[in-house]
Amino acid sequence: MTAKIGDLTYAKGAIRPTRRPGRGLAIADLLKAVGQATLEIEGNTFAADATEEMKKGADRSFAQLKGATEGGVSAHAWCAQFVEVRVDEDFGTIRVKRMVSAFDSGRIFNPKLAESQWFGGMIMGIGQTLLEEGLIDHRDGRTVNANFADYAVPVNADVPDMQAISVGIPDMKATALGGKGVGEIGVVGVAPAIGNAVFHATGQRIRSLPITLEKLA
Repeated sequence: MTAKIGDLTYAKGAIRPTRRPGRGLAIADLLKAVGQATLEIEGNTFAADATEEMKKGADRSFAQLKGATEGGVSAHAWCAQFVEVRVDEDFGTIRVKRMVSAFDSGRIFNPKLAESQWFGGMIMGIGQTLLEEGLIDHRDGRTVNANFADYAVPVNADVPDMQAISVGIPDMKATALGGKGVGEIGVVGVAPAIGNAVFHATGQRIRSLPITLEKLA
């Protein structure tokens, strides 16, 4: 009797036909039947027809790359971020009023932890875009503001109304369980989103960070 892998289920130490869960074979009995003392299983998330060249060319931590004939599938996490800003006409001060971000991180195993990570990245993006800057004394190469008194980071008053939306669709081409990276995806799109919002409000395209009063003058 033979069966395809997709038609079998492993649960409670036994392999059973998915459609007939009352039948099956315990792992211990299987090992005795084949005369083995141990069972070793090896696998990965690459397609069955993946060549060695494809495997070597892929980032095994984050992406499974498939052939161009299959569309060049990437398994990285993705996001779309939208920001509303207010710019003072007289002083040029910028305030972020609202942020909405949608994230495709595949299957989310811990929603609260993932949301907190996304919010943290969005706040980091505010700091990167509007506040944080290392100032160097060119006479001796020392960092002038190497302390939390002079190095500006976002505080509660800088954090606007934020919304993080999870696409939440498992990506079985990315990993065996369908999950993808949550890590730093929350920060990557914030600076471009704020820069675009400032351009929309002022007509000035700022291409260096942070976006300061002097650059808008």
